[in-house]
Amino acid sequence: MEPNQNIAEEKMQVPPPPAKEHAHPPAAGKTAAEYAYDAMNMHQKALKGDAPPALLKWMGDAQLAVLPRNRLYCAIGLTAGLMTAGSLAKIATGFDLTNKAVAREEVPTFLRWMHKIVKNYDPKALDVSRNRWIRYAQFAAYSLGGLAGIKLGTDYTYAGVHKKNKDPKNLEDYLARVSMHQGDTWAWLAAASGIFGSSSGLFALPVPGLNYAMGLAGRTTSMQDRNIMLKGMNDYISGATTTSYLRLREGMHYMCHHVVGNPAENPTQIEFLAYTLLGPIFKDELTAEHIEKFTAAVHKVRDKYWQEGGIPKDKRKDAVKEMKEVFTGAGLEVLLIDMGLNPGAIQFDKLNGAIGKIGNLSSAAINAIHADQEAYTKGLKDRLPKYVADGKITQERADWVIEGIEARKAGKPIPPLAPARSLGTPSSEILLADTTLTQETPKEAKTEFAKATSTDMGAASRPNSINELIESAGKPGDWRATTLKQKQSFKSPAMVVE
Repeated sequence: MEPNQNIAEEKMQVPPPPAKEHAHPPAAGKTAAEYAYDAMNMHQKALKGDAPPALLKWMGDAQLAVLPRNRLYCAIGLTAGLMTAGSLAKIATGFDLTNKAVAREEVPTFLRWMHKIVKNYDPKALDVSRNRWIRYAQFAAYSLGGLAGIKLGTDYTYAGVHKKNKDPKNLEDYLARVSMHQGDTWAWLAAASGIFGSSSGLFALPVPGLNYAMGLAGRTTSMQDRNIMLKGMNDYISGATTTSYLRLREGMHYMCHHVVGNPAENPTQIEFLAYTLLGPIFKDELTAEHIEKFTAAVHKVRDKYWQEGGIPKDKRKDAVKEMKEVFTGAGLEVLLIDMGLNPGAIQFDKLNGAIGKIGNLSSAAINAIHADQEAYTKGLKDRLPKYVADGKITQERADWVIEGIEARKAGKPIPPLAPARSLGTPSSEILLADTTLTQETPKEAKTEFAKATSTDMGAASRPNSINELIESAGKPGDWRATTLKQKQSFKSPAMVVE
């Protein structure tokens, strides 16, 4: 027997190190909300004692969430619109709103052709019907100018959002586009309400299109793809499950940086972020067990880099990169499917609470949302065979995703996920246990394990797709680029062995 073979056999006899256990509350019998808050409170007490006052946290989040640029440009647009339209109306009638005559010499040369284009107007003889209607039109010109100015101001503010969302590829990109389409409707509501101003007293009425502050809030949060942060109202207004302003795309990127930069062994907000980001899009499906699996997947990546005192600075860039490969883009899509959450069953036009419902009132917005839903569904269906071929998900899971898509289209209940074929082992243990294969396990041992597993579970199954996803994320290159190609391989799935 060759020396190298002896060494390999000796290594095979050494049991791999067990997966690190992380403190977490029991999930049994709890809702997703109860589990998320119990976990956050437990981690907080273990680290620093009681959590800071909720008001201070809310104020800190509000400082990050509320950006003044839209309000500023709307105010500039309103002022410019009022002045421009009012001046043109004054030149056209030959009188200002105080009935003072406007001399031709006072009009700029290039606009003198407009002077008194409205013939025979006498603002002092309003008992004549024609004069009254001209007077009303002059007032309306100011209002329409203000409306146009606000619309131009807010469009200028968020011109970059349309450019950023122009070419969506993944779930989080499409959900951001849903908010953007709804925000385009709110632009007109903000503009319409702006012409009344505070002097009208309509600011006291919480009616979109009349209340300027409400119009701006709907427009701003939609275009930023963020939530309203009013406790007790956030669910109704934004469809949010917590008081955080974060939604899926921004929230997943924040989470990746948060868990890498946080020095604690058990960061306090992982479960809270999972509930914040997944709750609004899986309102009826999300459970405490889903959050538990998500948190375990986070630690699975993080534990590769974490040391006492936190992840070293020279490793943080790689850690963030690997986190994003698992928790954004195609990685997130695979993770959700493997957790038992069907991204294809998300109803795009039911998202974002009352702000979303009002944003859907525009035919242009709702048609664009439906078109995006179809585009995402088609892309997801095209990617499923590749996920199966790469061993990321089983064929059974892929079929379940398709069933959920068809049920959503037919308006039927989403079919539940069938129990995994696990020889009596709970599915959560199959997904997250890591006592068999690790990076240190010799290749021969992994091969033997793969053979045994394929015999017991069937060639189409895989024992640990979340772990395979995480391991593949650590490889050089980005496998997501391949999964997003239009033409993909439809080869039969094979057991993937590192």
